[in-house]
Amino acid sequence: MILQLIVSGILLGGIYALLSVGLSLVLGVSKFVHFAHGDMVMVGMYMAFSVYMFLGLNPYFSWPIVLLAATVLGVIVFFFARFTIGKHAMNQILFTLGLSMILQNTVLLLYRADFRSVPSPFTTSFRVGNVFIGQGLLVTFIIAVVLTAVFMLFIKYSKMGRAMRAVGDDRNAALLVGIPVGRVDLITFCIGAVLACLAGALLMTIYPTTPSIGMGYNLIAWVTVVLGGLGYLQGTLVAAFLIAITETVSGFYLGADMRQVVYFIMFIIVVIAQPKGLFSGVSMRKVKRT
Repeated sequence: MILQLIVSGILLGGIYALLSVGLSLVLGVSKFVHFAHGDMVMVGMYMAFSVYMFLGLNPYFSWPIVLLAATVLGVIVFFFARFTIGKHAMNQILFTLGLSMILQNTVLLLYRADFRSVPSPFTTSFRVGNVFIGQGLLVTFIIAVVLTAVFMLFIKYSKMGRAMRAVGDDRNAALLVGIPVGRVDLITFCIGAVLACLAGALLMTIYPTTPSIGMGYNLIAWVTVVLGGLGYLQGTLVAAFLIAITETVSGFYLGADMRQVVYFIMFIIVVIAQPKGLFSGVSMRKVKRT
């Protein structure tokens, strides 16, 4: 049974990784404390639901529309958030908390508080040894891993990725060498919004959604980013799988209501013992130093 739970946790961890790396990017490059990231995941879920209702497209195939809509959302958020970049973190926290309420209440107005779901075309499972793997969860995991890998390659090898790392390292020095910092921030916010909404679209194939569900995903993203180390993309990826496995195992043995308690206790212990994250002492380079 424990092997079954670990495999399920790994499959879920792929989605948590995609969900969290966008937050880590915004935090590492723009130094922006984004407390509405989970609500953008929720918006992505409703985007996928809307595409299914109006166009009949399953979330697995609606990603181009979700990507375009998420990019527009990222531009809108950046237009207002740019006034708080470089300012005190409290300004960013208050702004994103307000943004969170706006997103939640807008979705509540449009869709009401009812649970919304989309049927998955993959409803069966197959057996590998003593482990049963759901086809839907496996397909979602594969898509999430591919998207995360593309993002990591973009950050490491593309010209814009190098510019993002330079801005994260030293904004003033980046300006001196001619890097358009404002444009980099804009693209960073757009990528963060796209990754969050795509993660939400994938989650829509597994879980139903409500306007308030973003709070839970926001907590997962922040716990993952802090455990992995603020700004450490590699650490964030490892922490995402650790959180997902912990949540799955503890949810089975302690009950669904207690699954978050376990990794929050782990989170508190790590914050006290290693405030910079579990992987701050490992030879992994930050987003801003890669």
